[in-house]
Amino acid sequence: MPQNLKAPLLFSLILGFLATQAISISNKKTLDLIEQTCRQSGFFALCDSTLRSDPQSSNANLEGLAKISVKIVIDKANATLNFIVDLFKNVSDPVLYRFYGTCIDSYDASVERLLPKAIAALSSKDYATSRHDAATVAINVNACDKQFSEKTPFSDRNRLVHDLSLMSAGIIKLLG
Repeated sequence: MPQNLKAPLLFSLILGFLATQAISISNKKTLDLIEQTCRQSGFFALCDSTLRSDPQSSNANLEGLAKISVKIVIDKANATLNFIVDLFKNVSDPVLYRFYGTCIDSYDASVERLLPKAIAALSSKDYATSRHDAATVAINVNACDKQFSEKTPFSDRNRLVHDLSLMSAGIIKLLG
């Protein structure tokens, strides 16, 4: 290979290597942030798997991770609400009808009011309100679940939304 081609080739290889290392270090810092955040959330395994499942987490700061977690709670709560509504359509027992109705009201308040307010409060740096609204979702889920003496078809979904909302509140608490 002629000498005049070796230098640019070597320079290109070195530059490519350095760029790869910089990306690797940047990703490692973000992954470290996810791990550090999740270790303090109160729900490490759930937090870690949840945040890593969202591609936006890899470039997010702590506030971004908090917003991502609340958006995931919205998605899971909305899916649970829809599931309960579908079940509700076939309930004929008056007691169960009332219980399911309470669950629908609780989830509706969470999806339509509390969680959007939590995201808006995050954006305006009102972390106390955001944390309170996220944690209130867990209270609403408990109110739904405790009506039943036995496991319901949505008990596992309730548990997930409950834990995700407390996880989100834990992440928001880290903001101040």
